[in-house]
Parts: sequence; C-alpha cells; structure tokens
Amino acid sequence: MTHWLPDIDRRTGPRYRAIAEAIADDIQAGRLAVGTRLPTHRDLAWRLGVTVGTVTRAYKEVTARGLVDGEIGRGTFVRDPRTHGWGRSGEGEAAPVDMGLNFPTEMAESEAALRATLAQIVADPRDLRLADYDTNGGRREHRAVMADWISGFGVDASADTTLITAGAQHAISSALQALTEPGDVVLCDPLTHPGFIGVASTLRLRVVGVDWDAEGMAPEALDAAIRHHRPKALFLIPTVHNPTSKTVAAPRRRELARVIERHGLPVVEDDLYRAYADIDVPPPIAALAPDHVIYLTSASKHLSPGLRIGALHMPPRMRTRGRAAIRDSVWMAAPLGAEVVTRWLTDGTADRLRAGKRRAQTRRADMARQLLGSLLAIEAEASPHGWLRAPDSWEGSDVAAALLERGVVTTAGDVFATVPGAGRNRIRLALGRPRTHEDAVAGLELVAETLRHGPMEDRAFM
Repeated sequence: MTHWLPDIDRRTGPRYRAIAEAIADDIQAGRLAVGTRLPTHRDLAWRLGVTVGTVTRAYKEVTARGLVDGEIGRGTFVRDPRTHGWGRSGEGEAAPVDMGLNFPTEMAESEAALRATLAQIVADPRDLRLADYDTNGGRREHRAVMADWISGFGVDASADTTLITAGAQHAISSALQALTEPGDVVLCDPLTHPGFIGVASTLRLRVVGVDWDAEGMAPEALDAAIRHHRPKALFLIPTVHNPTSKTVAAPRRRELARVIERHGLPVVEDDLYRAYADIDVPPPIAALAPDHVIYLTSASKHLSPGLRIGALHMPPRMRTRGRAAIRDSVWMAAPLGAEVVTRWLTDGTADRLRAGKRRAQTRRADMARQLLGSLLAIEAEASPHGWLRAPDSWEGSDVAAALLERGVVTTAGDVFATVPGAGRNRIRLALGRPRTHEDAVAGLELVAETLRHGPMEDRAFM
C-alpha cells in the first residue's frame, strides 16, 4: 500500500468527487503508477477526515472510469490502460464481480442487431443525411416514431411534443435546464437516481427530499413541501424506482397528480425502467397531469446504451427552453443513433431485444431472491436492480466497502440519499452489469456469504 495522499483542499464540490478527481489527476501525472495499491477505504477516510462511505463512492467512480481495479482479497490498484473487459487485467485472472452500475443484459443480441441494421442503412438507396448536422431536437420522422413509442404508454405524445436527446442523462439535464435557474429548489424522493443529484449539483440547484411511505411519495408531504420551499420542479421515478425497485400504484399516482395540478408544479418524470415493470404497471403521471409533466425515456436500459438516444415529451410552454437546452449542450443527438433506434422500434427489433433482456433480468432477479431472501427487496418481477438491507449485525459498518474487499462492486445506499440517514446500511445491486448469468450468481453468492458473517469476522475489518 502506498503512502500517497490526495490533495483535495483546493477542490470544490462534493468530497467524493474531489477525491476521485485527485486520483485521476495523479494517475495522469504519473504520481500514481500502474499497479500502485491505493489505501484502504478506512485508512484513507481517517487520513482525510471523511467518512468511509465518501471514499467508497470515490473509488467506485474511478473504477467506473476504468482507472483502477479492485482485486479479491488484495485491495484497489491503479489499472493498466491496456487492460480489457470489465475490470479484468488478463486472461484467466480473477476480477471483481461488478454489480455497481445498471447495465442491460444480453448485449451480444444488441450488437448483432446493430450490425444488421447498419448493413441495411448502408444498402439504403435514399439520401439519409446521417453524417450532417441535424435539426435541433431531432428530425421530424425520428421524433414521430419516438412519439408513437411514448404514446403506447398512455402519454399523448406527437412529433411536435417530442425532442430527441443524447441519452437519459442528457434528457434529465435538458429538462432541468428548461425549468430552473441556479439557486432554485427541486423536490424529489428521499432516495433517488444519483445522475439526477449530479446534474442538480452541476446546475447549482438545491435538492430537497420529500417524505414518503410504503406507497411512494406522500401527497400531503408534497403539498407541504411545495408551500414551504416554493420549488421550481419535482423529479420522480414512479415506475421501478431507482434504487428501491418500487412502482407507485395508480391510486397514489392520481393523488400526486392532483397536488401537482393544484399548484401548477412542473414535473420531470423519469420512466427508464418501464420495460422491466410488471405487466399491470399504471400509466405514467404524465398521462394524469399532461400540462405539467416532462416525460423522459431512453433506449439505453433495454436496447443499447452505446447509441445514446433518449426522448423528452414536453408540454408546449416548456418546449422552447427544452430545445434551447439541447442546442446549448450537444446541439443535437447523433442522427445515426436515432435512425437505428427508430428502425428498431418500427421493424420489431426493439420488441425482440426487450423481451430477451427482460427474460434474462427475470432469471437473475429470481436467483437474487433465492440467495438473499428477505434482505433483498425486488418489487418488479424483472427489476434490473435490488435494494439490499444489511443484517442487524452490520449496523454502522460500511457494507459496500466490505463487499468490495471481498470482490463485489456495489453501490452504497447513501449515494442515493437526499435526506440525512436515507440509505444507511443499504446497498443497491445492479443485476444486469455482470456479463453472464454465471457471473451474476457468483457475485450474489459472495454477497450472501459476506453478510452471513458479522463485520468483525470479515477480512475487510481485520
């Protein structure tokens, strides 16, 4: 282990991000050589005066960037940039089981479909103009297909109300830019998507978590928060919530819609995981309060993340600023990606790919329930993620750090928190990230084995 210590004193923003940026800078500058073992989570936390969770989150970020690898029983090491695969440093060598980020399964099917569709595009005699600048917000024929897709969920979408984005993260950013100014308040659940939290931080917005119960965000708490904070927007994930996997039932959606309409509050509804919801999933909140809800979806979680194609359905009064946000950030989503996705939506490829990924996710979710039992909440049959509660013996211990030492990358619960204490002693398991079902089972077995022992018995705390 090196005696290296990151310099974070002059860095702004969240501490975990400052640590991650310091690691990245020191690797690039050669101060951290390939193969260098980083300090343990607890050691670095003590030396910097931060929580173990902060260091865990920083190490997760640089792992996701491909800068470091965790090795089972050994620690975290600076990665050789020539390595391949998800954290593998050579053929036959052990690698962590990555269950940290939500990736879709069955990507070989998506790759094959992409090759076939690209061949069709090459052979198409029409002048498709896919190499040129495109209309801001996407060309009309692409928007029309995306609107038909959204309309199938019960939202009254059309080509005129739909804008194409460079993926879901860009859609979230564009929607918030269309609704807010720096310093504004945005409401959300006590636990929510870290991508939203990151965008809000970048836009210098103040995020306020609203109380919820077993049915979802509490309508009376939302009403009180609107009156007290005078927010400019509300961010919701009512279907296969990230990270808890819960889906808000139709009666609660109607209650929330009434509060939203009464106050005229703009809403950003993130509906990325609808493809993995149960068959009887209710219509989006955008269908209940159409004048107030920006609805977003994406091809990333159930078709192909590499195409970077998402969509925003926006009420008329918000559309001009939404289009401006897209223009000012990336100008346009790549027309080639939009062409591929719209062909998939119209020729049946999207349905076939979604069905394959759903079957794989269902199989993994069933195995997770079997191995982890009542500790794991997976509300949707095919949920791509589960919300894990640590046993009482782990109270106050960093579960994600212990699992990382054992060889499983997860996401600590506090990464999703917008109120103090939310997510404590919880972790999210991304079931789709391991490349094979066998890798997913191996990771789940390691999680189950680790949690069966008290934290003081685990090697990470010895």
